[in-house]
Amino acid sequence: MKANPSPLVPVLAEGAAWLLAFLFAYTAVSKVYDWGETRFAMYNQGFPGWITELLLYGLPLGELSVAVLLLIPHWRKLGFILSSVLMLVFTGYVGYIWLGFTERVPCSCGGVLASLGWGEHLVFNLVFLGIAVIGYWNHES
Repeated sequence: MKANPSPLVPVLAEGAAWLLAFLFAYTAVSKVYDWGETRFAMYNQGFPGWITELLLYGLPLGELSVAVLLLIPHWRKLGFILSSVLMLVFTGYVGYIWLGFTERVPCSCGGVLASLGWGEHLVFNLVFLGIAVIGYWNHES
């Protein structure tokens, strides 16, 4: 017999879903709103051109898609999985830059996140990666 979960469990999952949805919607809208800067920043990454174009259009679309998945209860678990993957990739990228494995610092994020240093951005990403994992583990299927 399974023990009754704490009444806090669904609140944690719901809160995590909304926080992550807001984050991904905000970052996607920021990229589209300042398209010229986003394009410049993407081409400053040092990726091959075809990857840059894929990321330029794919990231905002992917972020918005994940935000929507997180807000639809039936699709929320997939949203948490994709959020975790995105945050893991973004966190790895920021860590790579922060540790100095690149010859140049390619860019900073748009919006409010642009004011963060790389170390602060790494902590921010780790917190949101934790939120995605907590949301996944507390999501009731």
